[in-house]
Amino acid sequence: MIGLNAQESEYKVFYFSGNPVILEKGKEVNIKRDTYLNSKTSIKLPANTYLVLTNKDEVPMGISNPGTYSIKDLNKIYENVGNSNLTQEFFDYIANNMIEESEKARRSGGVYRAVGDILLAPFDEAILLVDSLTLTWKNPKQKTLYLKVYNPGNWDLIYNIPISDTSYTLYYEADKFVKGREYAWTVYHGEDHPQQGTILRVFTFADDSWKENFNNQLQVISKGENLEVNKIKTLRLYLDNNIYPLNE
Repeated sequence: MIGLNAQESEYKVFYFSGNPVILEKGKEVNIKRDTYLNSKTSIKLPANTYLVLTNKDEVPMGISNPGTYSIKDLNKIYENVGNSNLTQEFFDYIANNMIEESEKARRSGGVYRAVGDILLAPFDEAILLVDSLTLTWKNPKQKTLYLKVYNPGNWDLIYNIPISDTSYTLYYEADKFVKGREYAWTVYHGEDHPQQGTILRVFTFADDSWKENFNNQLQVISKGENLEVNKIKTLRLYLDNNIYPLNE
C-alpha cells in the first residue's frame, strides 16, 4: 500500500464521469484519477455524475446519488459495503455503470462527426486488437445502401459495397490497411461520395507496438493482490483505450 501522509484519507479516486469536485477550504477543485482524498475535504456530486472510490484494502465503492459527501459520510457508506472481496453483483453494478457512462461520454463528447446518425457499431475512434471488425447500422426498410471505407490520409475509397443488409465484417488485409493508421467508414444512399454532413466514424487496427504497450499495462494490473479489483482495473484500461469489442 502507498504510504499516506497526515492530510490524506484512505480513499482514492478510481473512476468518475460527469463533473464531481472536491470542496477544500471553500473552493471547488476538479477531481483527478488515482489521487487520494484529503481527510479534511468533501466530495460534491452534481446530477448525472458517477464516482468510484477505493479504500486502503482496494475495495471499490460506486456513488451516483447527487450530494456532498464528507470523509465521515464515506466511512458510513463503506460500512455497508464491507471490506470483503468484491461480490459478483457489486462488480456487475460498477462495471455496468462504467460502461454506460463511457457510452454517454462518447455520445455527448463531440466525437461524432455530424448529426443524424444511422451507424450503430463500433463506436467512433474504436481500437481493434483483432484482425476483423463487424460494422452495423440501421436499415429497417432494407434499402440498398453503399458501405464506404476511406483512408482519411488521402480520402482514397477502399470499399464501396452495395448492400441491403445491416452489417458487414471487414477483415484486415495488408494490401488495403496499415495497422496503426486510422480509417473512416459510413453507409450512404448513393454510390458517389457522401454529401457534407454525413456521419463518418473511424477505427484503427492496433499495430504491434501499441499492442505491446497495452499488454504491458495488463500485466502490471494482473500482479495486483486483489483479483476482483484487477478485473475493474482491466475494464477501466479497455474503456480508456476505446478497445472494441470489450469482450475480446
